[in-house]
Amino acid sequence: MTNDDKNLILTQVQTDVSLISFLSVISVFFIGALLPKFDAYDLSVKIPISFLIVSTFAFLFFALILSNASQKIITGNTEQMKKYTSSVITNDLYLRIVTFLSAIVGIGFYQFMGFSFLDQHFTKSSKIFSLLILLFGTGLFISQILAFHFTLVSVAFLVFIFVITCLGPVENFQ
Repeated sequence: MTNDDKNLILTQVQTDVSLISFLSVISVFFIGALLPKFDAYDLSVKIPISFLIVSTFAFLFFALILSNASQKIITGNTEQMKKYTSSVITNDLYLRIVTFLSAIVGIGFYQFMGFSFLDQHFTKSSKIFSLLILLFGTGLFISQILAFHFTLVSVAFLVFIFVITCLGPVENFQ
C-alpha cells in the first residue's frame, strides 16, 4: 500500500469517525432532553426512545472500531485493517438478509401498529404511504444486491420522502 493510498483511507476513516461522533452527540442530546420525563411518556414514545438509546451505543462502538482501524492503516497492517473495516460492513448475504428483514419488520411494526407520525398527519393515506415506504425499502435492498438501478430507486425514494414532507403542512391533503 502506497503512502497516497494510506492517506486516502485515513482521510476517509477520519471523516467517517467525525460524522459518526457528531451523530452520537445529537443522539445523546435528544436522549438527555427526553430521558428525565421518561416515566410520563406513553408507550408509543418510549419505544422510539429505546431505539434512540440503542442507536447511540451503535454510533459509539462504530466510531471506536473505525478509529482503531486508523492505527492499523498507519502501521500498514492490512490484514488487521481488513478485519476492522470488513467486520463493520459485510458482503455476507445471510447477514444482509437478516438485517434487511429485521429492519423491514421493525418499520412495518412501527408504521402499521399506530406508532408512526404518518397516522397523525395523513389520516386517510397513512397506510398507503407506509406500504410504499416498505416497498421502497425492499426495492432498495433488491436493487443493491442485484446492482440493478440502485441509484434510480434511491432517487425515487428520496423524491417520495420529499413530497410527503412538503405535503405534511397542507391541511386538506389526506
